[in-house]
Amino acid sequence: MQSGILGRVATMAALLALGLATAACSNEAEPPQVVAASGSAAAQAGGSSVREAIQDQMLPAIEKTYASRKAQVSLQGSVVHVRMDGDASAPNAGWTDCRAISQLIRKEQTAVLEFPNGTIDCPALFKAME
Repeated sequence: MQSGILGRVATMAALLALGLATAACSNEAEPPQVVAASGSAAAQAGGSSVREAIQDQMLPAIEKTYASRKAQVSLQGSVVHVRMDGDASAPNAGWTDCRAISQLIRKEQTAVLEFPNGTIDCPALFKAME
């Protein structure tokens, strides 16, 4: 019972942090609405750790969080593709979204943002900003 509560609290905290960070830093589009993933992450994980349960819910949570930008999230191998409204050519395009999403996905995964006018590879963006 306690791990179920911890899972829900941790999921909500991660989603709130994503929404606040994005809203505070993004000039790209309107800030996303923070929405919790459905169901109990810990219960759905079948006894695995709270961290794994949270990670299992991150892709649907990212999609719901960026729903106002018509986000669609897919996993292709170890690359998380986030297709959404926005402008890939704007100054600092993708910076805030890449930072937030990269903190939420698994360590072995990378993120790519797909906008109507172009694609931003998050690891390449971070490297270019160094």
